[in-house]
Amino acid sequence: MSLVERVRAALEDWRDVREVPGLGGLVFEWDGDPLVGVVDDELVVRAEGGGWATVTGDIDEWLARSADVVIAECVVRWHGELRAGGLDANQAMLALVRHDPEREQLQRILLDVTRGADRDLAQLAVTCLGHVGRIDREVLPEVLARLEELIDDPVLGGTAEDARGDIEMHTHSFLLWRRHESAWVIFAPPGDAEVARQCALVEEPDVVVVVPHAETVPSLPEYVLGLVREVEERTHTMDEECGLTLSDPAKPGLRFVLEYDGDIAALQPLLNDWEDLVAVVKEHYLLVW
Repeated sequence: MSLVERVRAALEDWRDVREVPGLGGLVFEWDGDPLVGVVDDELVVRAEGGGWATVTGDIDEWLARSADVVIAECVVRWHGELRAGGLDANQAMLALVRHDPEREQLQRILLDVTRGADRDLAQLAVTCLGHVGRIDREVLPEVLARLEELIDDPVLGGTAEDARGDIEMHTHSFLLWRRHESAWVIFAPPGDAEVARQCALVEEPDVVVVVPHAETVPSLPEYVLGLVREVEERTHTMDEECGLTLSDPAKPGLRFVLEYDGDIAALQPLLNDWEDLVAVVKEHYLLVW
């Protein structure tokens, strides 16, 4: 297999790759930016600081290094396009969400854009804040605070609510305030701040029942199974066509939070061994279905 064929094979799963003549040989462009070339049967890659370097060795490794150089250059260009505004700013913002390594700085820039006069760009910035939460699984505290401010905005409110939901879904172990999108039973430490925060977001007719001192409950697996069955009975409906019990969006959500003063993770095998219960540890919580 020739060097060109080996490079093609290495780039097979890369998106937006194009082959063009260049450097006296063949250059492979990645999303319009020169990435790697084959010249006189030698591999040439992008070099830090500009230009090209002839290299030998593992092609995949050199492709990754060359991609890092390209991305670093692109990030600088994308920031300039975002500052300039206009049509290019939209694509630049989306690209930065995927590739900018300075994640905290990026979030602060997006927050600034949400306050700008360009409402279309502000709306995209709100969406991008949701994407950051989904990709990174964490956001700055001021991001959620800003999204809360925007919920009542006539233009940005719906997008802000979607972004908040996207962030919550990917940055928190459970969602008490999203109907039918949480574990049915959640073990949490007594007085847990996240439980209190999310309980405050739950709106009627949904119900969250907090049970204190769950460590004192006798026959705990049997008790939890009873709670799971109660949730299923009150929030699900039998689909006669498929013969399955399915979540019914028309019914209010119901979840139980059991405050457990002890080793919550130690309960996982105990509950998983009990009939149809499934228990999963996430952070310092135990989620049960």
